[in-house]
Amino acid sequence: METQERTIRVAVAEDEPYLRRDICQAIRRQPGMTLVGEAATEAETVSAVLEGRADVVLMDVEMDRCDSGIRAAVRIARERPETIILFLTVHDEDEVIYEAFSAAPNVDYIVKSATPGQVLQKIEDAYMGRSSISPEILHKITGEFGRMRRRQSDVLYFYNILFTITASEKELIKMLLDGNSVSQIAARRVVQVSTVKAQINTLLKKFHVKRTKEIVSQIRDLGLEKIF
Repeated sequence: METQERTIRVAVAEDEPYLRRDICQAIRRQPGMTLVGEAATEAETVSAVLEGRADVVLMDVEMDRCDSGIRAAVRIARERPETIILFLTVHDEDEVIYEAFSAAPNVDYIVKSATPGQVLQKIEDAYMGRSSISPEILHKITGEFGRMRRRQSDVLYFYNILFTITASEKELIKMLLDGNSVSQIAARRVVQVSTVKAQINTLLKKFHVKRTKEIVSQIRDLGLEKIF
């Protein structure tokens, strides 16, 4: 490892005593690093980081709660945004990784299978601003943000369609969302089935789909049922 200009102040948040002990011992032995706090819960983590003025906190995602690490990261980012958060976890699922990286501005990630040497190197890399995110994790992150952008585009596209929908068509969509058939809609509106079918055909053209099920699916996928 490179010689540091100053000592890296490190806090460790891990509820597994043996793992926490091993990591803390490695940090204590490492030149250029100082252990400033240990924690096993969300509250203890926040206190250790703030009181110890930690430069880096090595933090388990799951401690006293399944999302303790992510909740602690949000609080730390608000109180001490300069602290770098290294999430230490067994998880590599897309959702967990995305939540970890969206919790705070200064975040990195390392799995618990890493050796003590790899953990120490990761701490130094994070502190020195050297990103070492694995290609697999980077792919998951960029994939999630890509899905978010596509979703935003879909919502904008949908709202543009809404501007062309009449009050009567909006009521028709509400009935479709409620699971009504064409004949049921005609009966409730006291009109001919052919009238309802004609209105449905107009809606299909506006949404550029072939079936009413596709309209219902789009609305539900975007979570926009409440506007009808």
